[in-house]
Amino acid sequence: FRATAPALLAKMASARNFHRVVCFHNPHKLYDRLRSRLYSRFHRRLNRFHSKFPSSSSGVGHVQPTGLKSFAKESSKRLSPRITGWVQLARFSQWKFQPRRPLRSTAKEAAKWALTTFAIFGITAVVVFTDKLWIVSKLDPENAHLVSVWAASLPQCIRWMAGLIETYDTVNIPELTTDLCGMTLSNCVGLAAGFDKNGECMTGMLDMGFGFVELGTVTPLPQKGNPQPRVFRLKDQAAVINRYGFNSDGHDRVRMRLESMSENAMDFRPGRIIGVNIGKNKTSKDHVGDYVKGVTCLGGFADYLVVNVSSPNTPGLRDLQGEKYLGELLTAVMKARDALPTRPKVDYKKRKDQRLAKWNKGLQYWMGFYLYDPETVSYSDVKRPALPPVFVKIAPDVDKQGLEAIAKVVMETGVDGIVISNTTIKRDFGWEHPNLHEKGGLSGRPVKGMSTRVISDFYRLTDGKVPIVGVGGIESGKDAFDKIAAGASAVQLYTGLIYRGPRMVPEIKAELALILAEKGYKNVAEAVGEAHRKT
Repeated sequence: FRATAPALLAKMASARNFHRVVCFHNPHKLYDRLRSRLYSRFHRRLNRFHSKFPSSSSGVGHVQPTGLKSFAKESSKRLSPRITGWVQLARFSQWKFQPRRPLRSTAKEAAKWALTTFAIFGITAVVVFTDKLWIVSKLDPENAHLVSVWAASLPQCIRWMAGLIETYDTVNIPELTTDLCGMTLSNCVGLAAGFDKNGECMTGMLDMGFGFVELGTVTPLPQKGNPQPRVFRLKDQAAVINRYGFNSDGHDRVRMRLESMSENAMDFRPGRIIGVNIGKNKTSKDHVGDYVKGVTCLGGFADYLVVNVSSPNTPGLRDLQGEKYLGELLTAVMKARDALPTRPKVDYKKRKDQRLAKWNKGLQYWMGFYLYDPETVSYSDVKRPALPPVFVKIAPDVDKQGLEAIAKVVMETGVDGIVISNTTIKRDFGWEHPNLHEKGGLSGRPVKGMSTRVISDFYRLTDGKVPIVGVGGIESGKDAFDKIAAGASAVQLYTGLIYRGPRMVPEIKAELALILAEKGYKNVAEAVGEAHRKT
């Protein structure tokens, strides 16, 4: 009894519980296995016990399977509770398999199944059957954001039924695989910071088709951000204005969530990159210290780090883009990054074999099939730097002189890359909207041209020596290619998901791969800076 399955058998205290456990798993195999073990072990022990204490009332010399029921009934008064439990289990071994009884229609069970059914089919209806996501669009913008994060954090089986997991048609496009600052990306399309602020749905967004996901912005201490309402839609222009103000759970909570996705975790997948965007607390007086804390606390678990000095929603933050302050900040950040312990090398191929062996051991026995774990990138060719690369994120509103100063500081401090760009505070676009003049940063389609021009100028100032991640107004594969041609090595998007939904990601990847093939490029790296080569 102790050597076989004590935890499982201990739950079989009643006929109903035993029946449910049997029917939940592969019924016939589990029933036969338990029956044979119960007969071989408990039946022998009962016979030995009855040989020492023969029952005068029953007159049975040895307990036979057909006499277990009467033996338990007549001897329960003088048997110890332990022996009585063995008798009861032996009785259950005589049962024949029957169809599962329906659950009792109690209010608690009915409510549980109703909520589960609503969650599964509600998300399926919204995501799969409705192109415009009209149910989510009827919610307040911030509540819609919270619902989207919740949906992306659901178990994988529910996300699969809801259409939130990318199909195999676009999950592996070799032309989109690229290297960014020594990191191998399964594809060059990533999720920008701002959606998953606290690392709650990293796996869900990677399963949606993104090659890399950027968390944050994460601050050292938890803070609620600015008062609500703080998010506004501009639907006609496919834009959003937000003034969240770095609402964050803080370093400690985000670090706990990142630990489950580190390369030391058994389910780690190379090529699925997770970056962390770090910032400062609103009331902090030690700006440099806050960023250094972010590097020290989160650098050991993040694939890359982004120093955010361009959000318009934290007072005085954009002043750090100045040459003097930016130089001091990036020097301290790079020093803290270099002090991090180097990452040990991991045999990803061996990890995959161990993971599949662990999963398939039970599945093969109970269900008779194996799991297939496709490699989005070749595990033998994957690259991962010993220390996390550091990027700096700037605003699209920076002028030519300011951009030249930023380029100079980036080159001098040895920062690995730059993210262009954050949201804009400009409002003179030549059109009007009731929410246009709300305070905060504007993102989406109106920023597309601004960010592309800044990417092109920065690429020219640095002669393409500093890798660029292009962000702002990407809604199609052509928009992504325009950023790449201007000098971006990879791209990120966010606002477009609000209006087009998760189907947008595979569509952009497929269109981008088609454009690369039409222009004769074998991969993304060959197309970087195409616009500058023509001129």
